[in-house]
Amino acid sequence: MSTSKPSKSLGRRVFEILSGYEIAVICFILLFLLTFYGTIEQSWIGLYAAIEKYFDIDSFIVFPRNGSEKIIGPPLPGAYWVIVVLSINMFLGGIIRIRKGWKKAGVLVTHFSILFMLVAGAVSSLYKKEGLMVVFEGEKSNYAQSYVDSTIEVFAYDENGDRQPPLIIPNAELRALKSTDTLTADFEELPFSLKITNYHGAAEMTIAGSGGTGKVVDGFILREVEPNKEEEANMDGCYVSVLKEGEVQQELLLWTANPQPVSFVIDNVRYGIHLPRQVWPMPFEVELKRSVGEYYPGTRKASWFQSDVTKVAEGYREDYEIIMNHPMRHGGYTLYQARWDKPEGRPFSGFAIVKNPSDKWPEYALYIATVAMAIHFLFMLFRHASGSRSKSSPKSSS
Repeated sequence: MSTSKPSKSLGRRVFEILSGYEIAVICFILLFLLTFYGTIEQSWIGLYAAIEKYFDIDSFIVFPRNGSEKIIGPPLPGAYWVIVVLSINMFLGGIIRIRKGWKKAGVLVTHFSILFMLVAGAVSSLYKKEGLMVVFEGEKSNYAQSYVDSTIEVFAYDENGDRQPPLIIPNAELRALKSTDTLTADFEELPFSLKITNYHGAAEMTIAGSGGTGKVVDGFILREVEPNKEEEANMDGCYVSVLKEGEVQQELLLWTANPQPVSFVIDNVRYGIHLPRQVWPMPFEVELKRSVGEYYPGTRKASWFQSDVTKVAEGYREDYEIIMNHPMRHGGYTLYQARWDKPEGRPFSGFAIVKNPSDKWPEYALYIATVAMAIHFLFMLFRHASGSRSKSSPKSSS
């Protein structure tokens, strides 16, 4: 009498596919190809743009291209989503499906630490913020500016000429604009609205008549330029119309490289508006007591630099020495020594500031994996040695 094996349920078959080695191998091959083509394309579009194209959460399908926009490889899924699939595979196959027992404890913990590292990368991708704090020796600062994200800030001046707290059009709304789009911003606190047109992520402000065409504002025009592959070198620009009751009161031109706000008057009140890099406050203050460094011979490029700072947080003061590979950490923020210069004999330090809630997670995962693998290898060594002794011992004859 023949017996047939019971058929597997659909859920079981799906589980076995998602937890199988085949999915893991495919994911690793895709990650290799994405890294390979991303590294190649980086030389044409720059590091920031390459990371955004290949690893951003919004990248579902990637077409590798060369400098002339010719496709040089097969379409690939975005690396972020490949890592999501790999994480699911690692959880189902390396933790749920794996044979349990104290003999497999080291392998199980290692799989968990790798999964923890993948989760850390996802958290970093979604929540990490990066900026730059520039402080001259003897001065202090408590804010950072984004490398690449710009915002429009509009504010009123009081009777003494001091700026009031600004109202902000966030970067997300600006980045979504194409050069032909129009964005109208209304604020309850202001008696006028703003209409943003001709927004360019890479722009140049030039004198009218010096080449190029466009709307002339105060003798200047704004024209789009070829994006620099170093994203932080690109300067945003746009035209702004100030509207009151639907009528244009003022035409303005904003450009990120212009450090001074553009002013205008509505109802006898003076306002200012500009397009700076996004500013975010720090929960502490940094006082730069000493900034020292050296240049490469015959150049103005710093070869070595360090800063002696005092961190002031909630009334407490603490001294730090920040060197190129020795950052300062506080409350989830990390300050790296990134720049140094001494213009006109007055030194300053540029601190790269990173706020990353998963900053230390990969380090912890590495420690856990190292200990787990060491335990597993020691167990296997002991097991092998015990087996060798058993085989080599003479059998007793009856």
